[in-house]
Amino acid sequence: MSSAARPAYPALADPARPAWHFGPPAQWMNDPNGPLWHDGWCHLFYQHNPTGEVWADIHWGHARSRDLVHWEHLPLALRPQRALGEGHCYSGSTALDAGGTPRILYTSVAHDPVGAGNQVIASPTDAGLLGWTQDVAAPFLDLATHDGPDFGREWRDPFVFRAEGRTFLILGARLGDESVIPLYENPDGHLRRWTYRGILHRAPVKETVFFECPNLVRLREKWLLLTSPVREVEWCSGTLDLAAYAFHVERRGRVDESDSYYATQTLLEPSGRTVLFAWVQRFPQNRGWNGRLGAPRRIWLDAAGDLCAEPIAELAVLRGAAARFTPQSLGPAGITLALPGDASHEAELTLSRDPAATVRLEVAGVTILLGPEGVQFDGRPVKRLPDGATARVHWLLDRSLLEIFVDHHACYTRVVPFPPSSTARLASTGSARLDTGRAWPLQSC
Repeated sequence: MSSAARPAYPALADPARPAWHFGPPAQWMNDPNGPLWHDGWCHLFYQHNPTGEVWADIHWGHARSRDLVHWEHLPLALRPQRALGEGHCYSGSTALDAGGTPRILYTSVAHDPVGAGNQVIASPTDAGLLGWTQDVAAPFLDLATHDGPDFGREWRDPFVFRAEGRTFLILGARLGDESVIPLYENPDGHLRRWTYRGILHRAPVKETVFFECPNLVRLREKWLLLTSPVREVEWCSGTLDLAAYAFHVERRGRVDESDSYYATQTLLEPSGRTVLFAWVQRFPQNRGWNGRLGAPRRIWLDAAGDLCAEPIAELAVLRGAAARFTPQSLGPAGITLALPGDASHEAELTLSRDPAATVRLEVAGVTILLGPEGVQFDGRPVKRLPDGATARVHWLLDRSLLEIFVDHHACYTRVVPFPPSSTARLASTGSARLDTGRAWPLQSC
């Protein structure tokens, strides 16, 4: 903890450091891990190197919040147990056992050879979850004795879910020339005995290097599988057949159109809302910090089974006074929108266009096109938009971090040059119009 605190003041003084996206006081962070609600707090864990701003010496950082916006940093949850040969504490999840006690389930990676890992439970030492004991010497799943096939050294990132009153676990693995997601079941809810049930999802290695950080969550009558396949995060929706231990894919797509958004984790709230967390990467180096989490997103499936997302409503607490943009027609010459705030703001635009027209929006160095072919970000074709002549564009800029949402269906996350422009540009080829527009400065949290 003191290692991460010592350089915090230089890191805090960096004007490019995001002001309200979550991250440690300083140094490196990557994957979010195991968010859960407990006694009125959302506890969030994350991959963290407390002694440097690059990936190395991986611990689990820990923070908590009552609103998913303002966070309190807590003592490190997991640290490599060197005396037991543990080199890193890789990603995992949390779950309540049969007695209601939160447990951490993570991949414990050996110091030598690096990458050879087993699945380990950590248990809280106090009611506030401030301290944790890692049972490294007695893994709940190990490659030598688990009753599944030989996955070699590629076997990590456990995720626990429950279905039909039963407790299951998935993780990423490699089996021969395939990347796979094995399924295990726990018979008693105590999370220590697991039976292999088969392969839930698979793809050739030549197409998918590995399924990192898999999540499986129920969204009403369908199931959503999220994977981080060493490229843009992907989703599949469909049905889960627990009689055959099979997941039947019906729809699929990308969670975010940028590979800067990675390693998702889901939080199922008591209200029934599902919140998505992910790591944002590719920040400049040598600034005393590196890595942030994206804005928490509410996710759901539309009537067709496609994934939808939007920033959680709680973020509105950061807004200052709204600026409103005058409705007006667009054209090739374009218009300029003055954006409020000191390099941190939120904006919502509603745009309408003729079917053959294309609208061009430029913000913080990113170009968004809305046209007959659908939406494009920085020249990357994304997808066709839902039918209709009106599109809603919503973005959040936090100094060097930009997140864009178009009609809930297309998302794009980018680390952008700092300082960003204080204006946005709108233009069109063909008949189009800015119908409504608002923007707010966003405060630091």
